[in-house]
Amino acid sequence: MLCYQNAGVVLFFIAGIGVVIGEISISTKEVLVQTNDVTKISVTVRNASTLGVQISLNAQHEDIVSVLPTTLFLQPFNETYELVVRGRTAGHSEVSAISNDTSIVLSDIYLITNVCNSYVVDILSKIAGWIYIISWGSSFYPQIYSNYKRKSVVGLNFDYVGFNLIGYVSFGIFISGLYFVPYLQQEYFALYPRGLIPVKTNDVVYNFHGTFAVLLTIFQCCIYERARQTVSNIAKVLMGILALFYIVCGILIATGALKWLSFLYYCSYLKLIITLLKYIPQAYMNYKRKSTSGWSIGLVLLDLTGGLLSVVQMILDAYNYNDWLSIFGNPTKFGLGLFNIFIHSFFITQHYVLYRERPLEPAPKTWV
Repeated sequence: MLCYQNAGVVLFFIAGIGVVIGEISISTKEVLVQTNDVTKISVTVRNASTLGVQISLNAQHEDIVSVLPTTLFLQPFNETYELVVRGRTAGHSEVSAISNDTSIVLSDIYLITNVCNSYVVDILSKIAGWIYIISWGSSFYPQIYSNYKRKSVVGLNFDYVGFNLIGYVSFGIFISGLYFVPYLQQEYFALYPRGLIPVKTNDVVYNFHGTFAVLLTIFQCCIYERARQTVSNIAKVLMGILALFYIVCGILIATGALKWLSFLYYCSYLKLIITLLKYIPQAYMNYKRKSTSGWSIGLVLLDLTGGLLSVVQMILDAYNYNDWLSIFGNPTKFGLGLFNIFIHSFFITQHYVLYRERPLEPAPKTWV
């Protein structure tokens, strides 16, 4: 049984081969193998013109994966070679290539394998991933529809909306830079020569969609009844600090003191900070008004579903690849998922327990 996914990637690149190898191709560039299972890859070499050349394949972690044969004896002209990849224990392993001909550079020819404990768990992880992406992507619309139906944005905190926009724009800079700009991709590969660009097409689509939805919500805030609501002074100060951050980074980039790639990562860190910050004004306003009227519970439920399943997916992947460091070694993402669950559970408590069926109170001007 074979299973393929984006997480398991096989990459072969050619560099410095000269006249020995004219072209090399493989049957697939993506592979995932279960423990105690095998998958086969066909490697075709065309226009080889030198006899006696050998390419040896060395697994970084032989307890995780093995590749047979371990040595390819290149034949003149065209030849197809079959590699058998066997999963031994769950994890990730790189297979590097060296040649007995020192004039051949094979530093860019390598194989990355992901070995999972179970194909079933892998499928469950994919399902969880799709559901949480759909949940987060659709979470904007209950609030947008509620605003439209009431022709009012009273009860929706403007600080939350403003921080949300800054968060999506900041993360959009990170995503768009790495996805669309070749120069920044070169910077990334210079830093991580055997890495993969950590941005996919779905990331780009998700962020553009989220930015559009937030802008639509801001448009509603401009045209619908909003009573005394406005952006708080504290939020204005924080937004001013964020604007100053971008100005300082622009100056540092212009003077060569800051690399573009570093700036992109600063933008992604800023998105994490804003995610922790943006819900606090809304929760406080609900408390001051003793009401959740105007704050869509549909948004909360969909966001909570997304947060829960994102954490579930992380746990499933950690088990399936024996990679618990992906959680405990990088607590930021896991911590954000737990915070998402906590804050939306708090909103649910406000809506269904603390302020259930309370009449709508005038919205305060600020959250402090």
